[in-house]
Amino acid sequence: MLNSLFKKLYKNEDSNNNEKPQQVVNGVILLYVAFILSMITDWLDGITAVPFIVVFIIISLVITATAEGKKWARIIMVVLVAFNSLMFSFNVAQLLSHSAKGKFTNLVMVLYTIEIIVEISALVLLFSKPAKAWFNRPRPEVEE
Repeated sequence: MLNSLFKKLYKNEDSNNNEKPQQVVNGVILLYVAFILSMITDWLDGITAVPFIVVFIIISLVITATAEGKKWARIIMVVLVAFNSLMFSFNVAQLLSHSAKGKFTNLVMVLYTIEIIVEISALVLLFSKPAKAWFNRPRPEVEE
């Protein structure tokens, strides 16, 4: 299963034989890296099993849809990254005001910082000129 996912991810063509720009491939790889960092951070921060599984499934589906060229998935990623960045800024403010003493370890904050940087880098790639053109390409209509 993972092998087919990575083959699809690294292959520079989508199912309609449209050339997938390297920016999209790299952006999706960065989204997966940020996702793994997020899961590690959540686990270190003490998330329980059910929310962990729900977040894992939802984010996996959105990243996969983004890799397939779905514009709605790219927009959802923007919203999720914006929300994550906002939460990060609140956590940093709490940490600086010393009101969150003990809640956030140094490791969690370092991983969280790296995660935000990687997510923003991925979005920059996914909204680059070649990526925009690929996401906005004409697609054949599906006959019903």
